[in-house]
Amino acid sequence: MSAGTRENWFDMKAPAESGNQSLIRGLRILEAYTSAKQSWGVRELGRELNINAATTYRLITSLASRGYLEQNPETQKYHLGPKVVQLAANYSMQNSLIEISLRIFAKYEKQFPYNFYVGVVSSDEVIYIAVYESRGPLKITTEPGQSVSLYGSALGKLLLANETDDFIKALVARKPVKQITPLTVANEKELMRQIRQIRKVGYAINRGEIYTEIAAVALPIRNPDGSVAAGVSLSFPMHYLDTKKIELEEVINLGQVIADEISTMNRRTVIR
Repeated sequence: MSAGTRENWFDMKAPAESGNQSLIRGLRILEAYTSAKQSWGVRELGRELNINAATTYRLITSLASRGYLEQNPETQKYHLGPKVVQLAANYSMQNSLIEISLRIFAKYEKQFPYNFYVGVVSSDEVIYIAVYESRGPLKITTEPGQSVSLYGSALGKLLLANETDDFIKALVARKPVKQITPLTVANEKELMRQIRQIRKVGYAINRGEIYTEIAAVALPIRNPDGSVAAGVSLSFPMHYLDTKKIELEEVINLGQVIADEISTMNRRTVIR
């Protein structure tokens, strides 16, 4: 299907509601551990999350007792524990979308020797659940589980286009749009303009909005009922567009082929 014929790709859905506050605080503690910040002291983490020190200590020790956190005996700080690894491995094994996507990415590596990703929305970010880095010149190391901006990435904007306008406005209210590079969307008005265009054409484009030298195209992976299960992204050096080594329309069409193939193979079962 050509890019010009994609219409009415996205169905709207309502945002999820919050739950038990103690559980949410515990999850916020786990979510505070990132590739950029791998260990926290109790008071330090409490200040970061605006949770009092006694509650933070109680939650951290509970998580540590279950193996979700571990304490460094030298620094007294806490880092993620083996139980988190076990959960991640279980998720990867039971989610057929990951295995299917990686197999299909390998199939197209010679045709597109750059990077492939599958991402889903989790809280206020896009989480990569499958990453395939080819042997081409694009050298940005990304691991499954890492997150990326909803506003700046092609995947993020694609998946936001599957949400209601009210959902997006509430998201922007609690997490304002911030520019990562000079090319990143600068405000809510521009974000919504791009969202409307994505809903119309069925794909999203990132031109140097996360890394100034990287471009990407993202398209939806669909469930059997047509709803969006995830997004697939193809990333490549942006200057290849200027030198005509890469034609954007060709990447969009290839991305559509890959997204359709993943969707078709995944229809039998997403979670085994």
